[in-house]
Amino acid sequence: MSNVLDERRGSQQRAYTTLGRLLARADAEHLPAISWTITDGCSGPTLVGECVATDPVQRQDDFEVWRRVLDAEAWPGGLRRGVGVHLHASVTGEDGVSISLGADVLAEGM
Repeated sequence: MSNVLDERRGSQQRAYTTLGRLLARADAEHLPAISWTITDGCSGPTLVGECVATDPVQRQDDFEVWRRVLDAEAWPGGLRRGVGVHLHASVTGEDGVSISLGADVLAEGM
């Protein structure tokens, strides 16, 4: 049981460390502000970034900037939701931390 807890704490610490590096990079490179959270996934903590700009076109632009920065693979065309689309991209970092990126945009803006 102790090994499982130690492994879980270690993966959580890696997620926090990765988040710290991303926030520092965002500040240094003047990247768009997005909302970051750490969630519990099936295979351990996942770092989730959500583009939250007020304007849906800006959310899409912010998504693309971060997708390129993370070198994340996007779902082709996103996920349709009524008149909107949820853009999603994901990548597993070199430290094993899963990173998920999302943005809700208007379908006609794409």
